Amino acid sequence: MFAKVFHRCIFLIQPFNPEKFIIMRQCRSSLILFICLVLLSSCGRKQAPPPPPPPGVVCVPAIKQDVARIHEYIGQIVAEDWVDLVARVEGYLIKQNFEEGSIVKKDDLVFEIDPRPFEAQVKEAEGQLVHAQASLTYADIQVERNKTLVKQDAASQKDLDTANMNQGVSKGEVLVAEGQLEVAKINLGYTKITAPFDGKIGTCPISVGNLVGPTINTNLSKIVRMNPVKVEFNVPEPIVVSLTQRDGDIERVAAEVTPKLILSNGTEYPLDGKIYFADNNINTVTGTLLIRARFENPKNILTPGQYVRVKIERKEKTPSILIPAIAIIRDQTGEIVYVVDKDSKVERRLVKTGQISGLNIVILEGLSEGENVIVQGILKVRPGVTVNAARAESAKPDPKAVPADPAKKSETKAGK
Repeated sequence: MFAKVFHRCIFLIQPFNPEKFIIMRQCRSSLILFICLVLLSSCGRKQAPPPPPPPGVVCVPAIKQDVARIHEYIGQIVAEDWVDLVARVEGYLIKQNFEEGSIVKKDDLVFEIDPRPFEAQVKEAEGQLVHAQASLTYADIQVERNKTLVKQDAASQKDLDTANMNQGVSKGEVLVAEGQLEVAKINLGYTKITAPFDGKIGTCPISVGNLVGPTINTNLSKIVRMNPVKVEFNVPEPIVVSLTQRDGDIERVAAEVTPKLILSNGTEYPLDGKIYFADNNINTVTGTLLIRARFENPKNILTPGQYVRVKIERKEKTPSILIPAIAIIRDQTGEIVYVVDKDSKVERRLVKTGQISGLNIVILEGLSEGENVIVQGILKVRPGVTVNAARAESAKPDPKAVPADPAKKSETKAGK
């Protein structure tokens, strides 16, 4: 320890050497320069990161095609004819000749009430008629006899008048007896209840053996005609006004459209209908006009009471701009699409849409034919950015497609 301190003291007391100091200073400067060069060279090797590539999107060109205008409403199936089977005479139910829910033909016997009391009433009425007819025959003889006696002065005029009166009474009794017989026969006929037309019979709440009649267990069942059926639906007043202003009265409009049905499971009914009735006044409560259309129903697919969507398709077609429906974005400003221009830049476009046609939607305002609309990658873009656009083939409209949002689309088309 003492030796180290001694050597340091010797170093400190050594005389100052200018040359050695300069050399040491130059070496220190060179070392600093070397370190700076190394740092600069290392920094130069780190290059700036390249800019991100343009976002990739898929575009579809807007196309122009002829599209049939479609209105859609909610409708209900209503039976063309229906009848309640009721007991019109009182008696015991002895027969039920059908299965509930089965199809019956016109004049098929469906119910029978015990006919024996009514058969007896018929016989009684027949007997009263025979009695009245015999009385009338005797009265006729008396009239003829008194006429002869009066001519011979063998009878007075009073006797002849009495005979004429008895003849009139007998004629009246015959008429009463004939009427009673007819009523008895009608009541006897009411014991057999038959189907008035072809149709489907419903449930029977009354079992065989129960007493039925006009005042007890009256309603036995119900028959509805299944083919054809009618569909009732209501058209809003603004659409009625627009259609009549453009095409004339509702009858002319009905001749130019084809009603179709969309069932509750989303499938389309295969047979077209025909509009045959339009009410003569607007419902002041709902502001709509009642319309009826008739549809053939040979396979009983349509059931009275069933709700359907009624699609009214015009026979004439109108050239329209179509784009895929998935390209539409809805926000508080309305319906918008993103369009890629010729410089691959994105433009935000406010549009006005019409009806749905298959996978496409009709554009009423805001787009022209051939403009490229983004259908994939919409969330990656914003107005003004450059994109890498890939073009896809336009979807073709499906003529069997079901319109979406019927209320909005119907009102939009009606205003056109």
